[in-house]
Amino acid sequence: MSDVLRTGRLALHPLSMSDHRALLAHLSGPEVRRHLLGDRTISPGQVTEIISSSQRDFAVEGYGLWALRPAARAAGIDAAVGGDALLGVAGLRRHDGPVDRGVDRGVGVEILYSLEPSRWGQGLAAEAAQAVLDYAFGVVGLHRVTTEIDRGSAVSAEVAERLGMRPWRGGLDGPDGPDGAAYYAADRVRWLGSGHSIGA
Repeated sequence: MSDVLRTGRLALHPLSMSDHRALLAHLSGPEVRRHLLGDRTISPGQVTEIISSSQRDFAVEGYGLWALRPAARAAGIDAAVGGDALLGVAGLRRHDGPVDRGVDRGVGVEILYSLEPSRWGQGLAAEAAQAVLDYAFGVVGLHRVTTEIDRGSAVSAEVAERLGMRPWRGGLDGPDGPDGAAYYAADRVRWLGSGHSIGA
């Protein structure tokens, strides 16, 4: 299940090793590194492992990480534009934080998304995340998807709320994790019943 996802402005392709150079550049950018990696630097070997792990997840779990690129419409068919025109990444992975993993399929799966800073404020994160959540609930059949948001990232919280995600304790002692992160969740029944739509 390594489907290509398409939105009005984006083509989402499962990460492959051909994305390595562009992904390394994206994750090495100071703003992205600060928000996504806690300001830690990332090595080429770590990027190789991210891509390999995503490929394994697609093969075993049916989900993983997608490369975000601009979509062009030609003769009614979407196509990704520009081999290295990576706008960011979005996808699903097993949550490695302190959440209640439970026994239901999908508990302990998180959504993540990251955009190039030049693309911030255009609604692309919500657009990509909606496509990923549609896939998570409609194709894979996950029951719940969570996201961990750094307390300093009000914009990420706004994206989660725009998607209809709600604050979630997930078995924690309080609303925040031990690292000060806030947790949000979307549930399959509510998502599918809402006819959720994000305006471009």
